[in-house]
Amino acid sequence: MYIFNPEHDLCLANGDPHFVPPESALAFGRDCADLTRWMEGLDSAADDDASGVPHKIVPWGWNYVLRKRLRREGYPEKLLPGDEQIETIAKLSDRRFALDALEYIHTHCSPEADAPMTHPDYRTAATSVGKVKEFVAKHRNVVLKAPVSGSGKGIRWVADTLSHSDEGWCRNLILKHGCVIVEQRLTPLVEFAMLYRVTADDVYFCGYSLFYTENGAYRGNILASDGFIERRLSEMIPLCQLHEVCEGLRQFLKERACGRYEGFVGVDQFFSQEQGFNPVVEINMRMTMGLLARNIYDRFREELSLGDGTHHFEIVRERGPAGGKYSYRIVI
Repeated sequence: MYIFNPEHDLCLANGDPHFVPPESALAFGRDCADLTRWMEGLDSAADDDASGVPHKIVPWGWNYVLRKRLRREGYPEKLLPGDEQIETIAKLSDRRFALDALEYIHTHCSPEADAPMTHPDYRTAATSVGKVKEFVAKHRNVVLKAPVSGSGKGIRWVADTLSHSDEGWCRNLILKHGCVIVEQRLTPLVEFAMLYRVTADDVYFCGYSLFYTENGAYRGNILASDGFIERRLSEMIPLCQLHEVCEGLRQFLKERACGRYEGFVGVDQFFSQEQGFNPVVEINMRMTMGLLARNIYDRFREELSLGDGTHHFEIVRERGPAGGKYSYRIVI
């Protein structure tokens, strides 16, 4: 059984099983609940069978709120994660884990001379408002991020100086999480991701995601083969470097996540005009829209008559008097 719970990141960041996500996040889950049809085949143990009794539950992401809901609905404990599993997912979803991954790649991979790689010091985990101000003074245009957040939430854009509101926001995050992530603002020319599946003893590469965003929030994916995406990326990044980073991330996840987490991982990346290839922007320890798009193209392209790179998968919010309704579409 698959579950689409896009409020997952907000629930994980809050950490309280009694947390009530904002209505916009809940509406997204209700309106697009049938996105689960495109998850079919991602995990054979979760695919529907004739019995109608789930052998495994695979949600968008596990958190305390979802576990509480499923308990209330009567699902057996053997199908639900324990406290330790959820706490581990929260730790691995922290942006400090992404900082560690970028440092690992910078140390273990050799960037090509003609394809510069973003240096780890383009961002930092600031433990005081003073350190945030120092970073802003040095880089001028920066992005402030909560250590755990998602879907374009928990992000602030700053130019030149912190406002009074920014200072209070940073102070609250530092009090709650111990830091605020501060990044030099870069201009992505192309955004993509490497997708993995972590098992008990190994990590497998599942393919690429080529996507686009607006103000930090996901908008859509290009439905295409891995070959198409690699050809597009090779216009900016040598394939040997791309493959080296792909294997480096697989090894990092094997060292740091195997035995602690089982499920899908999406590592967001981009190529910027300022610093070139950024191999670790975010690490999502859950399903992603990119994984969904990868599955749609790989498993349903004949059913949907998809060309290689000719169609897009997009999330749409139709505005209306009642606040609007979410939907998705596959368009040329």
